[in-house]
Amino acid sequence: MKRLIFVLALMFIFAAYVTAAPRIRIIAPDGTSLKGALVKVELLDGRSYEFILDPDNPFRIKDVPLGIMKVTVVSWKGVPVGYSEEIKIGEKDVIVVPNIGKLVVRTIGSRGQSLGGVVVKVLYQGQLVEEGVTDESGIYSVLLPNANYEIRVSYGGEEKVKQVSVPGEAEFSFDVFVELHGTPFSSTEFIGLLVLTIILVVITYIVAVEYSNWRRRRLVKVVK
Repeated sequence: MKRLIFVLALMFIFAAYVTAAPRIRIIAPDGTSLKGALVKVELLDGRSYEFILDPDNPFRIKDVPLGIMKVTVVSWKGVPVGYSEEIKIGEKDVIVVPNIGKLVVRTIGSRGQSLGGVVVKVLYQGQLVEEGVTDESGIYSVLLPNANYEIRVSYGGEEKVKQVSVPGEAEFSFDVFVELHGTPFSSTEFIGLLVLTIILVVITYIVAVEYSNWRRRRLVKVVK
């Protein structure tokens, strides 16, 4: 009888602790891995672990009581996330974090044309979170934890700032009428450039005509 009780006790102990090396994937709603996120794992026996998420080197935790653990995504890109799920090993290997959204920044010129190459900086509470440039279609997009951000865009020496909530979009308009050899010109500057070009052409023509007349008169004098 004692032996049976001992065996049952051992079975209970082994049933209570699951030795496992779970490969848990943590992703955004669109399937993007939250690589670099700060993750906290808490077990029923009070143990807890914190680590930086690396899909190429998944975390491994042994001796998990009842195979249950609480996984919390603390932050991503330095921005608080605070999303938690309780999972049981063997039943779930993917955690989809719902409060991750997309920020879309659009940049246009004075004619409504897309502006590529605009520098975009995303700040959270004064700290730089992301930085990039708009593509040829004038778009810059990035995934971020849902929060309020300061967006700074700069182009041709001009900077503009907006406050944007993610998920969300922001459009910035610059007084750029046309670009010539990578240099932006406003409508006023472009018209001024056209006028200057016309004046230079007229002056060049007048100088050429006067020079031609002068040479003709010189030739006439020589012949006489």
